[in-house]
Amino acid sequence: MTHRRIHQLLRVASHLLDQAATDVRGTGLDPVDENIQRIGRALIEVIEVQRQIYAAQPELQPKTLAATAREHDANRLFTQFTLEALELEDAGDTEAAREKYTQFIGLSPSYHHREIARAEIRRLS
Repeated sequence: MTHRRIHQLLRVASHLLDQAATDVRGTGLDPVDENIQRIGRALIEVIEVQRQIYAAQPELQPKTLAATAREHDANRLFTQFTLEALELEDAGDTEAAREKYTQFIGLSPSYHHREIARAEIRRLS
């Protein structure tokens, strides 16, 4: 199997996961927030594999997703901190997860990512 084939499959998977999250909210599949978070975690994992593919074969990265070096660094930092916070949350340490997001807010140059982290802190509070 080639990188291109994996790339194509992951693009379909991410689209389907995104649609599933929309449908969970639309149908009210309880617990809605928890189910959307689960789908979001799956998307984070898919994005990480896509990032590895783009590092190995940059020509596969869609031009509309091409990020500046600063955006790339912000995305990488966000992914790192989010995965760590999710692991802490899964282990039952929501206080440490909130602290991880707080640390991220202090480091990130990205307004968009800081807002997502603030939303996660509110959710965990």
